[in-house]
Amino acid sequence: MGKQEDTGVLVREKEYVKYVQLLKKAEREGRLDGKHTCLLCGMRYQTKGEAEDCCRVTVS
Repeated sequence: MGKQEDTGVLVREKEYVKYVQLLKKAEREGRLDGKHTCLLCGMRYQTKGEAEDCCRVTVS
């Protein structure tokens, strides 16, 4: 959202480059508005397998 000046006009706030990059990457990978949700962090995926593997920790 933008902030509102005294004139009542919305002014766009500073754009955060890293946030925009991560959002575009998630969109390309199909991770936005997926049907399946990671039970730990809540990230949404298109397939159940991707959601289950999201926050899985590998033990080596």
